[in-house]
Amino acid sequence: MGISLSKLKKAAYLLIMVLQLLLSGCQDSPPEEAIRTALAELEEAVEAGDTGTIMDRLSESAVIHRDQAMDRQSLKRTLVGLFFRYPKRQLTLAGIRIDLAPNGKTARARFTALVWGGHNVLPEKADSYQVDSHWVMDGDWKIESLESERLIN
Repeated sequence: MGISLSKLKKAAYLLIMVLQLLLSGCQDSPPEEAIRTALAELEEAVEAGDTGTIMDRLSESAVIHRDQAMDRQSLKRTLVGLFFRYPKRQLTLAGIRIDLAPNGKTARARFTALVWGGHNVLPEKADSYQVDSHWVMDGDWKIESLESERLIN
C-alpha cells in the first residue's frame, strides 16, 4: 500500500508541475525559470527534511518574517524542530508569480504555500500561507527576505 501511495503522490506532483507550466504559458525568461527551479528544490528539501539545501538558498543576510523576524540561525533551529515534530510533511506552492527587476539582479516571487504534516501518512496539522519573497542574484538566485502570512487563523 505504501508503494502505491508513493506512486500516486509522485504522479500528482508531476501533474501539478505540468499544469503550472501550461498555465504560465511556458514563456518564462531564464531568470524566472531559475527561480521556479529553486522553489521546486525548496519544496523537495522541506519534504525531505533537508535543512542544508534550504539554508543554501538563503543569502547571508536573509531575514525571514513569520510572526517575528528570524535570521538564518533562528530559521535553521525552527526548521529542525518542525522536522522532528512532523516527520511526514508535504509542501505545495501554488499561484507562483515572479516579477524580475529591470536590472535582472533582483526579483520578487509571490505564492501560496500549503503545508501539512504529522507522524503518519494522514496529516495532523495543516496551514496555508501567502508568501512574498525577495530574491537576489548572488552567483545563484537566493532569498534575501521572505514574509509569510497565515491565510486562515
